Amino acid sequence: MKVGESMIRSVRTLSSDKSVSYASERMNEWNVNSVVVVDYGTIVGLVTTPHIRSSHPNRIVADAMTAPPSEVFPDTLVWDALKIMDKQGSDHLLVMDEGTLVGLLTREIVLLKLSELRDPLCGLYRSPYIHAVGESMLKKRQPFHLLFVDLNRFGEINKRYGHPFGDDVIREYANRISSLAVKERDYLCRYAGDEFVLITLGDEAGVASFTDFLARPVVLDNVAVSASVGSIAVQSESAFSQMFRDILSEASLLSTSSKPVPR
Repeated sequence: MKVGESMIRSVRTLSSDKSVSYASERMNEWNVNSVVVVDYGTIVGLVTTPHIRSSHPNRIVADAMTAPPSEVFPDTLVWDALKIMDKQGSDHLLVMDEGTLVGLLTREIVLLKLSELRDPLCGLYRSPYIHAVGESMLKKRQPFHLLFVDLNRFGEINKRYGHPFGDDVIREYANRISSLAVKERDYLCRYAGDEFVLITLGDEAGVASFTDFLARPVVLDNVAVSASVGSIAVQSESAFSQMFRDILSEASLLSTSSKPVPR
């Protein structure tokens, strides 16, 4: 899911010398909550409804506006746009294409779009998210590690202790993986059923720590639950030329081969 698919395309603009009352009238007329401020073809700020409400109507827009938001490209992934917003404490981003303003992205839009990708049981993103992240990194030739986490004997757990307990196991492992993930470098999803996928930009030592922690059994209501982890390093030109689904399949097979032998 890219910014260009979610942004506001009809961006309204005003010059900074207009009065706050004029800006308020135009925003009501246009039914918008934010307007980009442009002087002589240059973006100089952003004015929003809260700015207008807190400013005297006789002041000018230059007195009410904030500095221009950061810029992103239409092909920026939506979750990466959210990271930029979080890092800068902003609720807006300008969408630029070859130096031209083509859209405006708001936090409200981003959160709404991302909610469509959330798994209702554990709150992690679902598989389309990790496919989009992986394909984007391959395209940019960004080195990464992929970890495929598969719970051991999960089918037996459901049969012996019931599906509600199985749901508790899924939530617990989601929390375990999330506790290690760092927002700036890690991408995590519940891939399917009892499987999770993590893409990390961390180093080898970090990946080893991840793998050791996730493979370590955890006890829930006196039931020991463990996971098998398959790890793939994508760092070479030949690796970047692969299909992401093939890398994912390889990691999945590695996790299967590392599963404990049934007694």
